[in-house]
Amino acid sequence: MALPFNEKLLMLVPPALYYRRRIENEIRTGEPELAMLRELMPDGGTAIDVGANQGFFAFALSEVADRVVSFEANPDYARFARWMLRGRAEVHEVAISDRPGRATFYVPLADDGMVLHFAGNLKQTHSQFKNQKTYDVELRTLDSYRLDNVRFVKVDVEGSEREVLDGAKAIIARDRPGLLLELLSGTHADPGSYAKDICDAFGYDCFVVQKGERLPGLQTIASLDKNTSWGTEIETRNVLFLPR
Repeated sequence: MALPFNEKLLMLVPPALYYRRRIENEIRTGEPELAMLRELMPDGGTAIDVGANQGFFAFALSEVADRVVSFEANPDYARFARWMLRGRAEVHEVAISDRPGRATFYVPLADDGMVLHFAGNLKQTHSQFKNQKTYDVELRTLDSYRLDNVRFVKVDVEGSEREVLDGAKAIIARDRPGLLLELLSGTHADPGSYAKDICDAFGYDCFVVQKGERLPGLQTIASLDKNTSWGTEIETRNVLFLPR
């Protein structure tokens, strides 16, 4: 299924202009970490973007990292990102998980028929939508790519974040990169427990970025009293994990 017409038109916009405007908007609406990537990731090394969407995080990381490797299972968004990034980042049309193989990738359809490409997932996470477009996609693990000197990993995969990390155990153990996971968008029933399990399993502490500061993650998530930061004073949808 092709991209909506308005998104196709975006492919005619100069990439730097499109991405800088998109990044400014994302900083205001749930991705404040984009404004502080140089603090979160030292210059150089490899950055990984899992769930690249249209490539705006990959574009931002390309200004900090020596190499950016991005992954997007949605074939329409993978083509968009590859065209717009134009060599700033590698774009792989594959779903990252904890095992190799094949899987069904679900893209919800709104009641009016609009394709919600941004909500694509492997788990039928958005069950509130009656109809779904499906793709048969390749599964691979991050470890299978044998990436070197990994300093930062961003993961936004609508509920499958832990599977991505479990498929990157060798990278995480060797390089101890910073991890940024979208856990506060309503896709996890208990993001606090989910975050704690990741901390315990990998030897990390977690934080929530708020107005440029790092708040203690588990306490901040608990204070939300729900599984999303939407409608709260917390400005991010993400949880930052840093090695102990």
